[in-house]
Amino acid sequence: MVKKLALAISILSIMLWIALPLHAEESIFSDVDESFWAADEISYIAQQDIVHGYDDSTFRPANHVNRAQTAAMIARALDLETPRESSQVFHDVDESHAMYDSITAVAEAGIMNGSDGHFRPHEPLTRAQMAVILSGAFQLTAEEEVTFSDIKKSYWAHDAIQNLAANRLTSGHADGSFGPGEKTTRAQFSVFLARAMNESFRVETINQPPSDVDSEREAWHFRGITLGDSLDTLTNVLGEPESIETSRYGFDWYIYHNAYNDYVQFGVQDNKVVAVYCNQDIWSDHYGLGIDDYKEDVSNAYGEPLSYITKNDSHYSVESDTSGTYKGSGRYTTFFYDAHRNHRIMAVLLINSSIEESFDQYYATPTKERKESFERQVFHLANAQRKRYGESVLEWDDTASQTARAHSADMAGNSFFEHTNLDGQSPFDRMSENGITFYNAAENIAYGQVSPIFAHAGWMNSKSHRDSLLGPYERLGVGVAFDEVRKQPYYTQNFYTPM
Repeated sequence: MVKKLALAISILSIMLWIALPLHAEESIFSDVDESFWAADEISYIAQQDIVHGYDDSTFRPANHVNRAQTAAMIARALDLETPRESSQVFHDVDESHAMYDSITAVAEAGIMNGSDGHFRPHEPLTRAQMAVILSGAFQLTAEEEVTFSDIKKSYWAHDAIQNLAANRLTSGHADGSFGPGEKTTRAQFSVFLARAMNESFRVETINQPPSDVDSEREAWHFRGITLGDSLDTLTNVLGEPESIETSRYGFDWYIYHNAYNDYVQFGVQDNKVVAVYCNQDIWSDHYGLGIDDYKEDVSNAYGEPLSYITKNDSHYSVESDTSGTYKGSGRYTTFFYDAHRNHRIMAVLLINSSIEESFDQYYATPTKERKESFERQVFHLANAQRKRYGESVLEWDDTASQTARAHSADMAGNSFFEHTNLDGQSPFDRMSENGITFYNAAENIAYGQVSPIFAHAGWMNSKSHRDSLLGPYERLGVGVAFDEVRKQPYYTQNFYTPM
């Protein structure tokens, strides 16, 4: 398989106990008044000098808390001292880092650690990670078993989440789930930390899943749907899709995204779900693996991935460092990894094995419908990824799409692959020529990737392309063209912010 990408332009040490919770009768932060749901807890830990606001007197409760900020709050809550000499060395945290002392202290205490010599200080904290940190920091134990619909016994953070629930630090979500992969906001972490420090803040009841929900049975379910379900079941559970697009295999992709918060593509053929793609934290497999687990975890659970798929005595290569494909249970499962985040799982693709094996070719047959559908899929995938990383959703731009489409057609028709065309025009020249005035702009191109899913994964694993895809832009135009002889698709993304 030809795969080419062009460079894009562009612990319980000390616990503080107070008999009664502090009420936020007088707001400490301008954006947290006494009616705010977490006001008491935020005021409590602020007055303990554990959490600080910003220079403009705001707290910004909806902002995600990152690992460095978490380290600082834990170090203050436990009054940890910075060791004179540390055995912990992180390549991404040197002594000049504002939170070096806190990070070193929690690492030496065994509360927070990195991987591969990196602490990842700016990475948002997930609810599962928060559970592990608080459970260890406050030496929580569980004497009862609490069930959450999305936490299996094999899940890596199962015990820590149990500890939080058993000690009434969490009630879980209203539907009986925990949401382990959800990012934790500053308000949420303040609440959990206050509960850990002061029992009077703790919850009384735990939200249990309905009695007919078995978390073990829900493996490989995506918003309640799995391979083999009927189209009627799909639409009865999720309603009508936001979009229906054409796949390279010929089946239709039913795309559900809920403003890109819960993005899933369901492949439907003969009124049955035959494929699923998802890059959001709304699924897990029967081993408890899901989004943000590591390639190593997958290898330990599944073994070595396939090098190729055999179709009518021909071998089709699927070997890649940034994905792994496995066959079993009547399907091919492909895990996509993020090379820029230590090969964490960033998406999964399930294809019915008979569908895959009957598609005896690399590239789809070029049609106008498929070209336009590929363009829309590239757009949806970009926005789903941006939403997952906390970036703004892009607006589709027809003029930028015309510019992108013309460049893809030019590359396909004239057999070149560059940002600068044969007339010497850069992407910015082409956008300006089409009447686009922009404050900033960028372009991604790719060719040879068999589908929008694989093109998107390739861009996410190229630093410059990733920076463009997740960059500070407002609009996106997408253009796809096919080499009519070799059938290879050419993809172009044009990002920009209007003047």
